[in-house]
Amino acid sequence: MRNLKYPLVTYSVVVTCVVVYLLQLISHNKIDYSLFFIPERIIDNFEVWRLFTPAIMHFGVMHILFNVMIFNFFGSMIERDYGPSKLLLMFFGFSAVSNFFQYLFTQNYLFGGLSGVVSGVVGYSMIISVIPGVDSRFKMAVGLCLINIVFNIYEYFSQSHVAFAAHATGLIAGIACGVFEYNLIMHRMGRKFSAKDIVNGIINTLRNR
Repeated sequence: MRNLKYPLVTYSVVVTCVVVYLLQLISHNKIDYSLFFIPERIIDNFEVWRLFTPAIMHFGVMHILFNVMIFNFFGSMIERDYGPSKLLLMFFGFSAVSNFFQYLFTQNYLFGGLSGVVSGVVGYSMIISVIPGVDSRFKMAVGLCLINIVFNIYEYFSQSHVAFAAHATGLIAGIACGVFEYNLIMHRMGRKFSAKDIVNGIINTLRNR
């Protein structure tokens, strides 16, 4: 456990999202085209930042407020307990995966938001919440994950304009990273990996609410 005094990566992501949102407002969204996930620009012009920048774009006050609040809560705990480099890798990894699959699913680059990363961080937090001795606040991710899953199902069948694929793939990526982390920690503790223990831990959290 690192227990850093200031979660600088978390704060940096939040501040970047806020600054970009303000620039979007000031420029009347003219800055958006420089940040969208456009495969042709990524491949032909090597504009690799586009793999990640849709995650820092937002299209409304509630959109950005909801995302940065949840990211700040879970991101700061992950950074304090497991280190800034891990959260930084998560941000870039979850944003690239969620952006790629959102484009692949819709064939439309007009999307943005930290939701894919937030879904990943929440999925990761849900899995590690069952590890003995972790911060009990991680357990809050269990309910959020269930809400996320229900919301994703609704998004898919309602064909809404919300970035369903980004949410879903971010959540899956986060859960996969959480399982990997769980396995590593159990190994250090001299215990074997057990998918049953993960499931039981999640169920127990729901029962105790």
